[in-house]
Amino acid sequence: MATATTTQQPAQVVQPQAKPAQYYLDRVIRYALLIGIGLVLLSPFILSFLGTFKTNREILAYPPTIIPTEWHPENWGRVWETSAGPGATFPRWVLNTIILCLVNIATQVLFCSMAAFAFARLNFPGKELVFSGMLATMMIPGAITLVPGYVLIAGRLGWVNNYAAILVPGAVGAFGIFLLTQFFKALPKELEEAAYIDGASRWQIYKDVILPLAKPALLTLVILTFQAQWNNFLGPLLYFQDASMYTMTVGLSFFRQQYQTAWNLVLVGSMLNAIPVLILFFLFNKYYIEGISYAGLK
Repeated sequence: MATATTTQQPAQVVQPQAKPAQYYLDRVIRYALLIGIGLVLLSPFILSFLGTFKTNREILAYPPTIIPTEWHPENWGRVWETSAGPGATFPRWVLNTIILCLVNIATQVLFCSMAAFAFARLNFPGKELVFSGMLATMMIPGAITLVPGYVLIAGRLGWVNNYAAILVPGAVGAFGIFLLTQFFKALPKELEEAAYIDGASRWQIYKDVILPLAKPALLTLVILTFQAQWNNFLGPLLYFQDASMYTMTVGLSFFRQQYQTAWNLVLVGSMLNAIPVLILFFLFNKYYIEGISYAGLK
């Protein structure tokens, strides 16, 4: 009986095709453009940072120098030791700014999310009218409400040298309500209905269902609120007359008046003012973009 024999052919190894030189040239050009654009955009920050280590004479010298000829890291310590009066020190200004930012973030997240939940999930008479009126307030320039707001807060309420002058008007914002409302509308209603069938109340649905799903939008609101309050200059300038209650932005303005020629110290204060905002943005950049994209789906 004949036995059939089969011969196995060796598997052919597919050699990867060599990429053309144009492919690598395109990648080099692409990365070079990205690096060049990044350097151009970051050049003011880089030059300001290098200026913090220069002497004031070197900053004002012509022609200007980019790299300090002599490094002076003690400039950073001189800013922290600056005092504009009893209790009016740079660390106190930083502390005042942090307190206002944290309280403002907490109130914005709480009240804006509650109002957004009502607009997105509840039905009540005049909802669309109230929502449209709230959006209309975003169109009013701040210069128009500046004088009436000062008359009310400083004249009627007497909140001069009081944190309430900044915290109460900033406790809730139309933009935050609009942002969270659009995000809440994009969430599936089936989750809310399932929780309602299980016996959950409106407050439990808001706290245990909606808020955990709204993390990207809430973090977006946190970043925007922090940035706005951290860089707030006009409000503290109007309502805080005591130098010990100044925020960092107002303190830097006072610092320029005290040291009109000490531009190296002014640059140090500006860097300390800008670094926290940059760190917060880069840490939560992913959530910020996700929250904006979800809010724009509707």
